[in-house]
Amino acid sequence: MSSVIPLTEDQRDALQELLNISMGQAANSLAHLIETQIGISIPKIASVTPNELFGLIQQNDQAFYTRQSFLGDVHGEVMSVLSRKGLKEVAKLLEYEEPLSKEDVQETILELSNILAGACLAGLSEQLELNTNLNMPTLFAPHKATFSDLQWENSLVMEVQFDIEFSSFSMRVVFCLDHDSFNRLTQTLDELLG
Repeated sequence: MSSVIPLTEDQRDALQELLNISMGQAANSLAHLIETQIGISIPKIASVTPNELFGLIQQNDQAFYTRQSFLGDVHGEVMSVLSRKGLKEVAKLLEYEEPLSKEDVQETILELSNILAGACLAGLSEQLELNTNLNMPTLFAPHKATFSDLQWENSLVMEVQFDIEFSSFSMRVVFCLDHDSFNRLTQTLDELLG
């Protein structure tokens, strides 16, 4: 991952704090739903190229992948990487009956992605007073995706990992913004910092 972050230190600190709050709200949303403690990592913020983004979420046989676009004052994409390990335990907490069908597994993946990514984006947008609309997630395979065709040469990536207690399940959420949205975000952060 590129170590060059196109943010001032104050912007980065403010964004990291806002993400902490948003991710915490997302974790709480899911924790209440499944009545289980959820841990979150400190958000990582970096600027990456499409190839570096591919490296960040590269294909892993032990994971499922979703992507969902968002539009509004800022636009981009949220990609989620969900571990296969522990997914059945989480599906059970979401009240899916065993044995899980292929459709149950897919619904669980999409539901988890939508809950966590949706709550993260909503929390961040609300704090920054930005309007955003998140589309429904879809499953995808990174090795079949054309990351070089993405609308950005560089992207601000905001990443966090969620871990569910009493389960080996974990999930990473990666937010990607294009150049115009990055500029809008930094402008909004500057206004917030006064």
